[in-house]
Amino acid sequence: MKMMSDVRKVGLKRFVIGSLGAVLVGVLVYFVHLQGFAPSSFAMIPLAIPGAYALMGIVEMVSGTDFFEIAQKWDDLDGWQRGVLGTLVVILAFAALFAGLVLFGQP
Repeated sequence: MKMMSDVRKVGLKRFVIGSLGAVLVGVLVYFVHLQGFAPSSFAMIPLAIPGAYALMGIVEMVSGTDFFEIAQKWDDLDGWQRGVLGTLVVILAFAALFAGLVLFGQP
């Protein structure tokens, strides 16, 4: 039980650091935009790294399992299993996005 709590604490730490990094990146992009520059979409891809790190922390906090252990279990699945589960995750993400747009979208 102690080990799971440690993983959740590490996940919380990763979430906080990633979130702060994402906010700093957002402020940086805002100030760059105020100066008249418009970074391309391709140039902004590396700026997503802090957000990805925060998402790693969320996965660890929710599951109580180290992210790299989850990645190893994912890699151990057969290709068709990864395909089915990956497609299911994408469908659920779009459903959640659509539900959010319906519930909170402007009339």
